[in-house]
Amino acid sequence: MERLKTLLIANRAEIATRILRTAKLLHIRTIAIYTEPDAASTHVSQADVAVLLPGSPAKAYLDGDEIIRIAKENKADAIIPGYGFLSENADFARAVAGAGMVWVGPSPESIESFGLKHTARDLATQAGVPIVPGSKGLILSEEDAVKEGERLGFPVMLKATAGGGGMGLATCHNVQEVKESFEMVKSRGENLFKNAGMFMERYYADSHHIEVQVFGNGLGNAIHFGERECSIQRRHQKVIEECPSPFVTKHSDLREGLCSAAVRLAESIKYGSAGTIEYLVDDQSGDFFFLEMNTRLQVEHGITELCYGVDLVKLMLRQADAELTGKGGINHEQLRSLQPTSPKGAAIEARVYAENPAKDYAPSPGTLQIVHWKETKESRIDTWIHTGTIVSSHYDPLLAKVMVHTPKRANTIEAIHMILSKSRICGPPTNLEFLATIVADPKFAEGVTMTKFLTNFKYSPAAIDVVGGGAYTQVQDYPGRPTMGRGFPHAGPMDPLAFQISNLLVGNPRGTEGLECTLDGPELVFLGAAVVAICGAPMKITLDGKEAPMWSRVSVKAGQKMKIGKTTGGGCRSYLAIYGGLPSVAEWFGSKATSPGVGVGGYQGRQLASGDLLAIIKDIPEHLSKPLELPEYLIPRYPNHWDLLAMPGPYDEGYLLKEDVEMIYNTKWQVSHNAARGGIRLIGPKPKWARSDGGEGGAHPSNVPEYGYPVGSLNWTGDDPCIFPVDCPDFGGFVSSTTVIKADHWRLGQMKAGDTMQYLRVSLDDALAARRRVNEFLDDIAKACSGKLDFTAIGAPDYSNLSESLTSSASVGSYGKSIVHRIEAKGNQPRALCRQGGDDYLLVEYGDGTFNLNHRCRVTAIAKALEEQNSNVSFSDGLVNTVGCCNSLLIYYDGTRIPQSKLVSYLIDVEAQIGDLSSAKVPSRLFKLPILFDSAKEKNAIKRYMETQRPYASYLPDNMDFVAKNNGLRRKDLVDIYLNSRLIAISVGFFAALPLCLPVDPRQRINCPKMNPSRVFTPEGQVSWGGSCMALYNVESPGGYQLTGLTIPGCDILGSKNGYSLQRPWLFEDFDQLTFYEVNEEEYERQLALFHSGRYEYEVEDTEFDMGEHNKLLQDTKEEVKEVKKRQTRAQDEMQKVEDELMERWIKEKAEGKIPMDKVDALLNDPAIHKISSPMNANVWKVTSEEGDDVKSNDVVAILEAMKLEISVRAEEGLAGKVEKLLVRPGDVVTAGDPLVLVRKE
Repeated sequence: MERLKTLLIANRAEIATRILRTAKLLHIRTIAIYTEPDAASTHVSQADVAVLLPGSPAKAYLDGDEIIRIAKENKADAIIPGYGFLSENADFARAVAGAGMVWVGPSPESIESFGLKHTARDLATQAGVPIVPGSKGLILSEEDAVKEGERLGFPVMLKATAGGGGMGLATCHNVQEVKESFEMVKSRGENLFKNAGMFMERYYADSHHIEVQVFGNGLGNAIHFGERECSIQRRHQKVIEECPSPFVTKHSDLREGLCSAAVRLAESIKYGSAGTIEYLVDDQSGDFFFLEMNTRLQVEHGITELCYGVDLVKLMLRQADAELTGKGGINHEQLRSLQPTSPKGAAIEARVYAENPAKDYAPSPGTLQIVHWKETKESRIDTWIHTGTIVSSHYDPLLAKVMVHTPKRANTIEAIHMILSKSRICGPPTNLEFLATIVADPKFAEGVTMTKFLTNFKYSPAAIDVVGGGAYTQVQDYPGRPTMGRGFPHAGPMDPLAFQISNLLVGNPRGTEGLECTLDGPELVFLGAAVVAICGAPMKITLDGKEAPMWSRVSVKAGQKMKIGKTTGGGCRSYLAIYGGLPSVAEWFGSKATSPGVGVGGYQGRQLASGDLLAIIKDIPEHLSKPLELPEYLIPRYPNHWDLLAMPGPYDEGYLLKEDVEMIYNTKWQVSHNAARGGIRLIGPKPKWARSDGGEGGAHPSNVPEYGYPVGSLNWTGDDPCIFPVDCPDFGGFVSSTTVIKADHWRLGQMKAGDTMQYLRVSLDDALAARRRVNEFLDDIAKACSGKLDFTAIGAPDYSNLSESLTSSASVGSYGKSIVHRIEAKGNQPRALCRQGGDDYLLVEYGDGTFNLNHRCRVTAIAKALEEQNSNVSFSDGLVNTVGCCNSLLIYYDGTRIPQSKLVSYLIDVEAQIGDLSSAKVPSRLFKLPILFDSAKEKNAIKRYMETQRPYASYLPDNMDFVAKNNGLRRKDLVDIYLNSRLIAISVGFFAALPLCLPVDPRQRINCPKMNPSRVFTPEGQVSWGGSCMALYNVESPGGYQLTGLTIPGCDILGSKNGYSLQRPWLFEDFDQLTFYEVNEEEYERQLALFHSGRYEYEVEDTEFDMGEHNKLLQDTKEEVKEVKKRQTRAQDEMQKVEDELMERWIKEKAEGKIPMDKVDALLNDPAIHKISSPMNANVWKVTSEEGDDVKSNDVVAILEAMKLEISVRAEEGLAGKVEKLLVRPGDVVTAGDPLVLVRKE
């Protein structure tokens, strides 16, 4: 290129990446533009410069003034528009030239000449190109349209003169249809193209849509690159394109006629750049008629490039460069030398869209969890997507153009069918299978590809159409991903027993993915036949309106609708198993289980919703048509009161009093409305605690230095107990005690709000025996389902004859203690305790509860020893995972394979071998990250907290001021600590690979309590402080640490960003060191935009952490640290007084805000008053009515939140009146039956 050195691409997605490819080959500097939804698009990362467009994402690519401003600011020589958006906007083309740049495309005059279809017809006539018989000029009235239709003869087509892309068209077969279509076409023209003009053409039912690629030099010379067939269309949108046309190939003289006419027309207006002449070709006669000219690069240009060995984008840039140099265009002789004689081979293109065939091919936005193309040497795939791309609803859902070129059409068909069949895109539904079905059709192979091809084409996907998602339905498999860790939950079914039985009934392996339905299930239409089973808590099941059984194999026919209704008894979850599982659901770290809290696994990382499509297996074995039913006596019972078998948890000893432990077992606990997959809160008495505070863990005695959480343990967040099920955090800083044994996890998973439960003590031996019985029960069910055992030979699970009686008053000593082994301190080797957490967890804890990096060094050494597999205590022998924190290592193991005593013995040996690590050197990395203090996002998060959770507290309205005062510091001192300290990662996990960090210098170890209550929202990249540690929240999430700044996140779930991969979606590791430098809001947002677009470059260097140097620092600063702690203690005592006063005031105000019960009782006794009550134990999220409002049947008066679900409370059928009194406010906790709203009946 002589002058064209910098190019701005005024487009997005695959066409932008296509243009970038050629520009790079020509060594042209490129500028990409993008919107926030497109931040992760491939074109953004591939360009030399990428600029975020301001304004609405829906309109940003159409903002010509802003695009020109960006081009000038970045010293662009030219702007290329691609297709769509501004590509055929003559005013924008003029503005580009007016700004001193060249427009890579035809002149504004050429664009205008062919922009209106009725004037384009006139130009074609003048050039001697035949046109479709039609109206002369525009049709101005419905009456004129009817007359013109009768003159031309039906069928006819009404067309918006400014239309394009298949929009603004209507085929009419009679006068009535003309009348019905007239206003529609007029309206579409006005709304889409700002032009209501329309014309009419005769409609040829048996016809082909064939187009010719032309290229002109703007000087009156043009050439062609043959034809393409684009006849296979849906709603006038092209689906499959071919080069050359199989129809033209069969009619040898047709190509010359089509192409010479196209060149004639291009030369008649001195057309410059690439353009396409579209024809309608009659299948019977071979006559062809001009339709329109597209004055831009065409979507399907790639197959022409493959067959003719040309780069059309390169030609366009050469033409633009010639215009820049004042030559007007490519030299005539050079252009003529490029004229090919005939195509070589055959190329086919298939347009891959994110669209739902069950919803009439409606666009389907969402997250692409897997993108894998089955490419071959003959293929070319123009795409902008990758694993992790989010397809936005703002834009055309085209994902890719799959092209194949071989010497023969038959080979091309075979190759493209293979690619379409074997490529995999998981996430929202796509048309991949639809396209594969088309190219496999015999008519396609024969080349019988007319415009009506899809009219009678039969395609029916084997899939489930989700009509309604139910209250909370998600994909789960078993056992989920218990080996994952790093803040990503175990996941898997809450009730693994019912889940596995459902799979066995349909002939699946017992862990195969299925649907977990909570409280109220989904409504599903089966587009293909299936064999299913539903097991779990009783729910009302109907198939085409007729009741269907649970715990049975059910054959579902294509087209049938299944509704899984509300629970009808105890329990809250049931499971739908489908033979073959859900093949289109993506795996993430070996599992398809959903973890909605962190947005991973399952269907786009979330619960199911209306419009989702789940592919299923097409071919069902004949033997599965036989009925199969689990006998009644083998079906588990789902009560409203649950007795759960439990063992000591890690912190029963030393943290809870003996009477506290007895209280836990003797209490009949009530299940709170906050009962969900991440935690089941209980309502009951408070412990007295064995300590007065939490030491370095925090102010409350429930606080401890962070450690790994056993699943099933009773976690104490302050005085409030919460059982941790499969989606709990993997570590935290609250005491965990009594732990439900693994055999009873299925019962734990069925407890719902309002239920009651009581713990029953068992020994470790009892726990393992109970689990073996559950496993044997499942093994027997598997044999019976496969015909190897009769159901009558199976006994129901029974715990009644365990080795010791199960009574709540049984002696603690009979059932073991929390601490199962002690190793006393010796020299530089600290004290070590082995604490059990149920029958599958062992916590190795060092020291006396103070943070010490020497302990973290030992934790790392033990974890490494376990990973080395040098003994029969290894991951191949029963170890599952480990979670390391500063002072402890949680070991998750299979207690049925590795005896606890054997594991403890092995750990004793390892501890002895480790020896003294006080001078060890540990591999580390040093990160330099930006930090923004006092950000708008942080202020908005605190404002949201104050408006919706707690209006005032010692830490409100400014967390930074609070943290400083709580440590006897000024705000400036706290900022200095952030900017001048090294913070070392002592653990990575909790929530989405959050790094928990401790200042290396003990003088900088500030301390503060967590927010009470904790937040429901934390911005991504939030730097925060709680207890003695800093935490970096990588994703938007709940949280309790005080908000103290913003930085760049360190996690990318699907691993598409720079520095990440699908195998390693986290950034930070244990012993990494983080440092910060201050930036302003503008600079922070610039760097965050780079992160979102995948282009952020972390500043990081490899180093090592020297424990010898660190221990010297600890020794040298010992006296200073004592003074720091004294200052902190004085400040914290003062702040605690303030907090106690404010908490008491808040509690009092909440209580005073409630309506006196005597007034409520008086209203309830009024016969004209109707009460609308809470259907369950819940939290009031919204009150949607006001006193004095009219209320009628089914009106929503309030929205409750329970078990992480939203429950709309509606007025009963037949009720009419006015709201007399509101009895609740947002944030109130209600129980089932509590009156919410009182209505005075009319």
